[in-house]
Amino acid sequence: MSDQQIADLGLHARNALDNPALKSALVQLHELNYQAFKKCDIRDPEGLKLARQFAAVTDDFESILRRMIEGGKLAQLKLDQHRDENAARKAVRKFSR
Repeated sequence: MSDQQIADLGLHARNALDNPALKSALVQLHELNYQAFKKCDIRDPEGLKLARQFAAVTDDFESILRRMIEGGKLAQLKLDQHRDENAARKAVRKFSR
């Protein structure tokens, strides 16, 4: 994958995490995780294991999006280093994002 594609992917991931619908869905998912864990009997090892896996998958999904954002930032920095433009143009591009 090229640096431009990684940077674009990071931007899309940031837009997704900034989306109010996705934010709400993640909050609801975390609440479902908590409720599932609370409902599980302490003597039910299989149920506890499933509740833990449910929480892990939810956390992993959010972490993947956050890593995409950071990877996109890094790729954008690499792209910016190789641009051939004057200082004024760089400043305008930097502050217009």
